[in-house]
Amino acid sequence: MPASSAWPARLALAFLLLVLSASSVLLWRQIEGVQQQRVDERLGYQARSLARQLESTLHLEVASLERIARLWNSLGRLPRAAWGEEVERALRGFPAYQSIQWVGPDLHMRWLLPVAGNEAALNFRLYPEHPNYPLAMEARETGEQRFSNSFDLVQGGRGFVLYTPLYREQNGERVFDGFLQGVFRVEPLMQQLLSQIDRDAFNLELLENGHSLFRHGEPDNSKWHSLQLGLSLLNNQGFSLRLSPTAQLLDQLDSPLPGVVLGASLAISLLLVAALALALENSRRAHALQLANRRHKQEAERRAETEQRLRENRERLQLVLDLTDSSHDGLFIFDSSSRELLHMNQATYATLGYRPEQFAELLRDDPEKLMPDFHRWLEQARQAQRANLSRIFQRELIRRDGSRQPAEINTQLVQLHDREYLIAVSRDNSERLQLEAQLQRLSQLDGLTGLYNRRHFDQQLQSDWRRLRRLGAPMALLMLDIDHFKAYNDALGHLAGDDALRRVSSALKDSLQRESDTACRYGGEEFAIILAHTDLEGAEQVAARIHGAIASLEIHHPASPFGRLTLSIGMTAVDPVMDEQPGALVAHSDQALYQAKHQGRNRTALWQQPTVDLHQTT
Repeated sequence: MPASSAWPARLALAFLLLVLSASSVLLWRQIEGVQQQRVDERLGYQARSLARQLESTLHLEVASLERIARLWNSLGRLPRAAWGEEVERALRGFPAYQSIQWVGPDLHMRWLLPVAGNEAALNFRLYPEHPNYPLAMEARETGEQRFSNSFDLVQGGRGFVLYTPLYREQNGERVFDGFLQGVFRVEPLMQQLLSQIDRDAFNLELLENGHSLFRHGEPDNSKWHSLQLGLSLLNNQGFSLRLSPTAQLLDQLDSPLPGVVLGASLAISLLLVAALALALENSRRAHALQLANRRHKQEAERRAETEQRLRENRERLQLVLDLTDSSHDGLFIFDSSSRELLHMNQATYATLGYRPEQFAELLRDDPEKLMPDFHRWLEQARQAQRANLSRIFQRELIRRDGSRQPAEINTQLVQLHDREYLIAVSRDNSERLQLEAQLQRLSQLDGLTGLYNRRHFDQQLQSDWRRLRRLGAPMALLMLDIDHFKAYNDALGHLAGDDALRRVSSALKDSLQRESDTACRYGGEEFAIILAHTDLEGAEQVAARIHGAIASLEIHHPASPFGRLTLSIGMTAVDPVMDEQPGALVAHSDQALYQAKHQGRNRTALWQQPTVDLHQTT
């Protein structure tokens, strides 16, 4: 072959090497992106979980103080003993409280719990010069709760205040009666939140209007791996959480796979081009052989040498391909039109229980038996690449035994010589999916009693209310509270108190006979039961069963006038077709529960106009 005609072929080989190298780099960039995305997904999941946890925790305490305020507003100014009992209940189980206070209408401190550690606030008065004075006046004018910015507490340290305005009836008019103030400390609140994460894996920072208020771990100097989420704390939108991974976590998530794939791809590209170049050289030598017989022997020797090089190159190529078999992720490349496999590693077929030829045959002849909606997935991969969208898909692969394996598949389409090839990297992510489902279930359960938690109660009540309103069916709500439970804890200790809560929770679940009935831990020693499709008579039967079940436990209570552990129940039965809202149902049941306690405890009280005591359980 003349030298002048060899140049186009050489240029074509150079172009092929450039294309293959670019494809290798692009594949490497994609796998690096997947690794980066894994870090970002874990960081995003943890940050959103912490933000929801902090918001949920503070919203629970907002609801707790709001409940005390509803009692105050509906029953008139509470006696100090009753106020103290409600406050003690709110303080238990939430170490971030500095104190709960009643500031009178003259803005002077009246009542405060606990006194220990808060002596500096006993003579506190909210003057106009105080930074929270405008916010407090806004709460007074609107009648709504307000959450303050952080400030220096008179007790020392930084904290927040939740202002809840109070009112009472005087001469037929609604008169402002001061504030119920919940004072939170920043440090214990964030330490409680830190217990939800691996402290060695993440750096955490609480920001207020862009300024650092609390920090755990090293400061985040780079924004590459950090995530900042805004917090919705009632009226205050000035707080946010910033989360970043530690160097230790980044080292754990670092994988050598991108480098291995890049090296293997470049080696394959070089070997392929080298093989083509050698074939071109053979053609040139054959042409030269026809021109000069006297160089026949020398050319034959060179041919033998070339063949030896080809064998060595094939062996090297096979060695590179064998390296991909060490990966736990599946790697396969096939022609998207004929679905003929160009290459696959061992993890591609072995984890599914196939032999190599079985996997290749299924992919070629009936890919739907290997991956449901295979053709739809292939079209989605094309659309995603054209639109420059994420090419990571959550799919299912069918094992040889017929079972299904979740798989996260990263795709890359390559056009080469008018043919389209798909490079896919698949990973079994069933463990991560199971963990996410387990976390979702755990987020709805109370860790001590195994009952549903307050968050699930709010969601279930709204859902049942809307559903029963459409059906025109009745529903009932029971609010239950263990009588003299603080005295029980003081006499027998908190371990005995926790055991009693578990036994009472088990009795509540056993007293419900339908799957649609929902028992929840509302807070502390207070419980709530939602009874769908239940009228007053049915609710009374459930309440009677509960009293009987608690009595059969025979839990000794040395500080109770009954000598054993008892419950008070507030009950409301309504028809959701009425214009009332679920919040009114909770308020009515709360008032009925308060009435049951006021009438002597160990009984059920029904809310109506006025609240009527139904019966006392002996």
